[in-house]
Amino acid sequence: MTEVCLQPKESISLILDSSNTDFLTNYSPAIQLRKDKQYEIALVNLETYYSFPNIDKKNNIFRYSIDNGANWNEIEIPEGSYELKQINNEIFRIMKSRGH
Repeated sequence: MTEVCLQPKESISLILDSSNTDFLTNYSPAIQLRKDKQYEIALVNLETYYSFPNIDKKNNIFRYSIDNGANWNEIEIPEGSYELKQINNEIFRIMKSRGH
């Protein structure tokens, strides 16, 4: 039978905040870890606000035809992070402004 340890564990919460994708944080005073203990680290929460573009120069051109392929129209979507509904709304907005 496996014995379960029910004693509470020490914990430290660290909050990191930056507007850059690569950053370094220093703590003062430094976090002291004891050599006679074992430690684990876990990422509990990651909040990103549109930090990963899903539209970039590789996939930002939308081509469409209103005459069965005789002529083609292009819409260039600016690089950024979009929800599908936002992309759809922008494409239809531009098509409507062109009379399509």
